[in-house]
Amino acid sequence: MTVADAVKQVTEIFGVEIIGDQKRFCAALGDIAPKLSKEKKAFYVALSENVGKLYLRENEAVLSGGKNAAEVINQAKTIISEYLNDDKATMVTESFAYALGWKEIAAETADTSDDGADYTGTVIEELFRRAQNGDNDACFNLGESFYYGRGVKQDYRKAVEWYTRSSERGDCSSQKKLAACWYSGIGTECDISKAAYWYKEAAEQGDFESQKALVMCFRVGGKNLPPDRERADRYAARYGVTVEYDDRAEKLLRDAESGNSGAQFDLANAYFSGKGMPADRERAVIWYKRAAEQGYAPAMFNLACCYSGGIGVAQDKERAVYYLKKAAAAGDLDAMNNLASCLYFGEGIEEDYRKAAHLWLKAANGGLSRAQFNYGECKYNGWGVTKNYTEAVAWYRRAAEQSDPDAQYSLGWCLQHGEGINKDDEAAKRMYSLAANQGNVKAQVALGYCYMNGQVEERNYAKASEWFERAAQHGDAEAARRLVYCRKYGGYMLLKDEKRARSIADQYGIDYDSV
Repeated sequence: MTVADAVKQVTEIFGVEIIGDQKRFCAALGDIAPKLSKEKKAFYVALSENVGKLYLRENEAVLSGGKNAAEVINQAKTIISEYLNDDKATMVTESFAYALGWKEIAAETADTSDDGADYTGTVIEELFRRAQNGDNDACFNLGESFYYGRGVKQDYRKAVEWYTRSSERGDCSSQKKLAACWYSGIGTECDISKAAYWYKEAAEQGDFESQKALVMCFRVGGKNLPPDRERADRYAARYGVTVEYDDRAEKLLRDAESGNSGAQFDLANAYFSGKGMPADRERAVIWYKRAAEQGYAPAMFNLACCYSGGIGVAQDKERAVYYLKKAAAAGDLDAMNNLASCLYFGEGIEEDYRKAAHLWLKAANGGLSRAQFNYGECKYNGWGVTKNYTEAVAWYRRAAEQSDPDAQYSLGWCLQHGEGINKDDEAAKRMYSLAANQGNVKAQVALGYCYMNGQVEERNYAKASEWFERAAQHGDAEAARRLVYCRKYGGYMLLKDEKRARSIADQYGIDYDSV
């Protein structure tokens, strides 16, 4: 029995509403098709993200022709792609579509039951499974993955969800991180009282940074927590910590209230970052607006960023473009660069490559390294301008000289392949090294190949594996496979280590025998 057939049989026996109930569906699937135990884990993950409810909500519209099935399937894939690899996401989403009669899918589409393939899952999937089973370390690590975008798309809200689960079970590291999120309004609203609560939980377990932060919360106060110097002093004496209060914040507030646009901008930044006073993103937006109303370009730009990301205010891409235009007209180079990106992607404004390229060029001529790289991309790819590798290289070089890692990588690529410039492997490797050391994943992979293939100097598989490993840790699948290859077969300066190679393959969900 294929996975799709099994899912359809479950819905025929118990009714389609069962796909909205994680526990009932998985239990029924296990009874009907016990051989699909590995596949059942994927459905467990998907249903925990309410994918079944999404299908039920859109079912009538799809069946009546009011909505395209592919749109809903793609939406579901996007939701679960953070936990499941592409094959499993496809298996789950198309099986549900098949069971609901949205599309006739060949039974083989989701057939993974008897082919002997390994479906043990990715690192994130394994963390998710362990976290769901109550593993505090897994909850914290999953929170860290979402917070920093390690192996998944960065999502502060989900990071907070996982930190909360672990915090409620007493994990000190999670409590400290959750408190910081509440304090700064990252992934959740700013609430100093809740920040103080979680800082206290971690402080009671001996975390020194949390003890200092708790004292500061009561010294300064903030949203939902009035200042309480007496209580702050009691905690300071209890934990043996000393915290300085920055009285300059009071002067900054007075200057901002008097109408000084620069002070208003600085005050907004202070509220936004939580430096010198409690973080309050909503209040930051208020002060950005007051400075923007006076024509202060940096405030217009920051306000546009808030609207674009929905930080401290409801997300509004068109409003973001409005402020970017005002800031760009006032000469703000960052605003020109971001407005060009909006034009390129069609976010909040109609897509227009030509106008995007024009704005990038204007900001690039103003000396903004990011715009120089972006305009170099336009010339390299022919986006809104005539393709010209030589001119692309010239712009990459200008940005690279300002240490832009993407430009350094792109310049290295052109040097390695002789595109728009004479081929120069040594200079290419130098550019890759500069970019790789700044965390550019593509450059890390390229540098790994340089050492693996003996570009410029003798081959060195030990150094190659180091760079492949750094790229793999940031989610690069190609680097992970190359890392397994290096460890499996060894090479110059690196002894083969099959045990280590298998461990890496398992870590990154790679079929060891295919490498």
